Amino acid sequence: MPEQPKSKKAAPLELPVAYLRGIGPRKASAFRSAGVHTLRDLLYYVPRRYLDRSLSTQIGSLRGETKDEITVIGRITETQMTRGRGGSTRYEAALEDGSGTLTLIWFRQTNQIRKWIKEGYTAAFSGKVTNYGGTLQMAHPESMTLSRGEMEDLRDGKGRWVALYPGGKEFDKVSLDVRGLRTLMDRIVGEYVNSVPEIWPEELRKQYGLPTISQALEMVHRPRNKQECDLGWKRIKFDELVIFQLLWAWTRRRNREKVKGIAYPEVGGLTRKLIEDILPFKLTDAQRRVMREIWNDMKQPFPMTRLLQGDVGSGKTVIALIGMCIAVENGHQAALMAPTGILAEQHYITSRKYLDKLGIPVDLLTGSLTEKARREKHEQLAQGQPGIIIGTHALIQDKVRLPNLGLTIIDEQHRFGVAQRLKLMEPEQSKGRGLDGSDLARPDVLVMTATPIPRSLALTLYGDLDVSRLDEMPPGRGKVKTEARNADFERMKVYERVSKRIHKGDRAFIIFPLVEQSEKLDLAAAVTGHEELSKGVFKGIEVGLLHGRMKVGEKTEAMRRFASGETPVLVSTTVVEVGVDVPEATIMVIEHAERFGLSQLHQLRGRIGRGGRDGYCELLYYPPHGRKAEARLAIMKATNDGFLIAEEDLRIRGMGDFFGTKQSGLPPLRFADIVEDHDLIRIARKAAEDLLNSSPDLAKYPELNAEFRRSALGRVGWLEAG
Repeated sequence: MPEQPKSKKAAPLELPVAYLRGIGPRKASAFRSAGVHTLRDLLYYVPRRYLDRSLSTQIGSLRGETKDEITVIGRITETQMTRGRGGSTRYEAALEDGSGTLTLIWFRQTNQIRKWIKEGYTAAFSGKVTNYGGTLQMAHPESMTLSRGEMEDLRDGKGRWVALYPGGKEFDKVSLDVRGLRTLMDRIVGEYVNSVPEIWPEELRKQYGLPTISQALEMVHRPRNKQECDLGWKRIKFDELVIFQLLWAWTRRRNREKVKGIAYPEVGGLTRKLIEDILPFKLTDAQRRVMREIWNDMKQPFPMTRLLQGDVGSGKTVIALIGMCIAVENGHQAALMAPTGILAEQHYITSRKYLDKLGIPVDLLTGSLTEKARREKHEQLAQGQPGIIIGTHALIQDKVRLPNLGLTIIDEQHRFGVAQRLKLMEPEQSKGRGLDGSDLARPDVLVMTATPIPRSLALTLYGDLDVSRLDEMPPGRGKVKTEARNADFERMKVYERVSKRIHKGDRAFIIFPLVEQSEKLDLAAAVTGHEELSKGVFKGIEVGLLHGRMKVGEKTEAMRRFASGETPVLVSTTVVEVGVDVPEATIMVIEHAERFGLSQLHQLRGRIGRGGRDGYCELLYYPPHGRKAEARLAIMKATNDGFLIAEEDLRIRGMGDFFGTKQSGLPPLRFADIVEDHDLIRIARKAAEDLLNSSPDLAKYPELNAEFRRSALGRVGWLEAG
């Protein structure tokens, strides 16, 4: 570990970057576009990756595919743009380095790429080498323009690692190219790294094997070898994760000690009658365990904040029904919020089916109600009479008052923005007031998801919630066999087999990814697919259509006709991904399966085999598709275990897009990686708990306390939402 530098300057960390030597207003504007406003931000503007001279490879030495990413340096000698089926484009470039030629290929953003990857362009390209049809190629490589000296250093094995900083158009406008940005950052780190205060006492820093923060920043910005670089990153990631986990732990303690909740005195006769007499099945052992956990929370005088994870078909809806029944029987309102009108109506129908027999009122509130009906519903809810209200985001409109809200259940919670969930979690009386009203009674909150969340992700994003898992499937579900088929050769054969099964009484979902043709994506659309199949292979069979642009009444009618068997085939977009329950459906065909994420494929597959009969899921993929798509399809064929699929999905896609779209409001981790840093996350969680056990207000650690309050407590708002 290098000695702590003695000669560097100290400066106020909140100093605007425009006042730093060599930056000025124009370059400061470029940095602001990247979220860098102060000296502190700049010192933590870390490299996005590095070029290691040991990974510079001669093209002529390549003998086949590479397992790891490599870097090759050369000159573009030839380029061509080709068009494929449906107007898709592909851009290819030949890279030569004197020892051989490598094909570079791009399938996306081809028009932009060909503007700067031209003949004569010389750069370093990084990526994995694959063998396609006997030709070695590198798909979507990262590139970096190098100075002549840097290229020679990399080829000759001289010099340290080359840091690559995130740049972009705004930086190019002020002449901060890759090399200029690196030179500037090298000087800034050299002059000001001592400005960052140390937040860890020496004994704790040594206990966790951490360098000082100044040493860590040196190691990350200007590493001399991989070991030094890894150690620097460990410190920066550890700081971020501990602050994150301190925030979760602080929130858990606050909810238990300072926030007034509702203590439910008993599980009454109505709830027992629901479980013992009305439900047509016995609860599984997992459902009983989860209900005990929820009931133990509901008895406490502080608010329940619990996450219920359950694989597709594991019985989460029943848990929700029982919880709402307990709340109503104890004199409170209960609200269930679903992300779509279809799912809200499914919950409403299921709830009425069982709770009407108990005399418990159940209402539905969605955006499709007329103004008069909505106004009447608002007036009724504002009276606070015990009962259940089910709805979509219409539940969190300002005009909706739930003055006696005792339990909030949020289904498929990751589909809501954090601000939306927060609003439903707050008691009606707290509207317009801050979070310091410790005397306010806050409703219990149960958030549910059928998208299993990997443990590392749950520790990071849901650390303030207690977690229950339904890891047992109810009896009577059929087995689902999954196959992946090349649509170019087997598409019509698949549909012919489906047609034969339909004539024998089966029902089938046909899933398309888009509603109408897109100029940007070469995808078959549901509307076009419905027309093609109706007039073709399914001629003589009633084929229904369901997509997100239909009116609510049209969607309801389409689902009713499919559930009744009037239309045994339903062509749909992914609006049927969650909550739709048609036990008679046994076939699922997914068009362009290579375009879907693993969790979404698993959710769609979960719509079949629910009635005791075996199901068949056909994944139709259209080449060419990359390794990630190939891996997703292979996993789908290999397992039906949603928790295993979630772990693999996170490993393949990373945290940034785990749920298919980035969740609005989730605080991103800037430095740590959910997959790679799983062990560090666990260590950080334990460290945060130890710190608060040792000093609940962190008074023993003034520097750490100051950093925690500066960087973390402003996030309390989204933490309250879970």
